[in-house]
Amino acid sequence: MIRKLSVQELSELTSQDPSHISQCNKDEMAIPSYLHKNPLIRWLMWRRYEYVASLAQFTNDMTVLEFGCGSGVFLPELASACGKVYAIDIFPEYAKALSAKLSLGTQFVDDLSEISAGSLDIVIAADVLEHIKDNELVEYLGTFSLKLKDAGRLIVSGPTESIAYRVGRVAAGFGDKGDYHVSNINKLIRRIEDGGFHLARQKTLPFRFPPFLFKVCEFKKRPAGGSS
Repeated sequence: MIRKLSVQELSELTSQDPSHISQCNKDEMAIPSYLHKNPLIRWLMWRRYEYVASLAQFTNDMTVLEFGCGSGVFLPELASACGKVYAIDIFPEYAKALSAKLSLGTQFVDDLSEISAGSLDIVIAADVLEHIKDNELVEYLGTFSLKLKDAGRLIVSGPTESIAYRVGRVAAGFGDKGDYHVSNINKLIRRIEDGGFHLARQKTLPFRFPPFLFKVCEFKKRPAGGSS
């Protein structure tokens, strides 16, 4: 089990709205899903992070980056399981407030250049990369590879954008949202493999059999000049 914020904790955290954070920004952070009245939707959101933790097998000597940490819901788990935690987001205010409140010690960076090359054991990008256009994604993958150790790993989760996923979005009351997704996890897998990583393991949600709504994937960094 991972450390999970309660609905009340997250509601209190996000109740104070910085003027520059719009409802669309909150949607992109999946805040409405974590606060949804349907417990199955909340379960599904947290299940993704449970799978991330399962694939990562964190230890207290690891240095980890959460790329696109959003509201910071995974930071308590990272702080308890890892030695050093970096985090970055376009709107880090909620995550910073949570880290301060719980004394997590998260090191927030404004730019990935602040992280030393070859210093990271794992980069986590949970439901983030599907928001990024291809040309920018190529640059980020190159940066991830540079910042990761030779045996470093990239763990990614993302939506399938399948018919079942779109139907589920409507059923959850989010039918008018999601236009900020410019890709899906299946396309991302191909892009990431083209970007110097190979797919090592993956888990599917909500079950092991179709229809899949999300996939959580572990990628290993390819050795320089190698093919596997």
